Amino acid sequence: MIQHVADMDYRPPPGMGGWLPVEATIVNIQPENFNTRTFTLRFVDESLCESYRFEPGQFNMLFVPGVGEAAISISSSPYQIGALDHTIRMVGAVTRGIDRIGVGGIVGVRGPFGRGWPLHKLAGKDVIIVGGGIGLAPLRPLIHWLLRHREQCRRVVLLYGCRSPEDRLYAAELEAWSGRSDLDVLVTVDNADEHWTGPVGVVTNLLRRIKVNAEQTVVFVCGPRVLNRAAAWNFLQLHVPPAQVYVSLERNMNCGFGRCGHCQYGKHFVCRDGPVFCFADIADIFAKEEI
Repeated sequence: MIQHVADMDYRPPPGMGGWLPVEATIVNIQPENFNTRTFTLRFVDESLCESYRFEPGQFNMLFVPGVGEAAISISSSPYQIGALDHTIRMVGAVTRGIDRIGVGGIVGVRGPFGRGWPLHKLAGKDVIIVGGGIGLAPLRPLIHWLLRHREQCRRVVLLYGCRSPEDRLYAAELEAWSGRSDLDVLVTVDNADEHWTGPVGVVTNLLRRIKVNAEQTVVFVCGPRVLNRAAAWNFLQLHVPPAQVYVSLERNMNCGFGRCGHCQYGKHFVCRDGPVFCFADIADIFAKEEI
């Protein structure tokens, strides 16, 4: 049974953040679009089901025996106890391996790893969330946290873009969030169909539809590299301070805690110092292709 808690300590339990994975069962698979599915995992060890905690924005390393391991963002609510969601696009050997295992199969889990969204920076602020494609997955726990602690922030805005209406993640949740009076949701698509009545175009175009109080706004961005750069630049042009813009980066990761060096990003390691970075900390390398 999945339970929920009112508040929590986000530190992982002993043994979850090292080299050895623990077993988890795939208990549900929810199709999101043609190549993306949300896998719900439950630890075989019941004590881990009760003790596991994560911070919105963190990730796990998911392991498929005989295939390999991949870093996957945690996409479930941080208040959900007993199961974990990972929204996965089928683009590589590990992700396809997880899909082949199917409901009832076992995968290995290590984590949580990395630094998540800076929740302590949000009190009394406007919060603007910008997501593109599968970038909504690591933002979903943040949205659940914000809705649970809605009184701490002022305005909360979600701007989300994807290729087509059929490519939207969490379509039912987007509809439910759009119906709330305490959350402004704008969704745009690159290619509309005959049933789509919303905006068409890149997600940064949605900035024309909202007012941004620069000094009072904290921005969270997650999407493809081109979106991360364009969104960050747009908010800087609107005079949002670099210290109030946060971006979640994607990088090849092997160990999860800054030992193997695969995810080095300038002087940082994405798995240890990220994946969420303050723009002010990476401004000197953010636009460099070779980094």
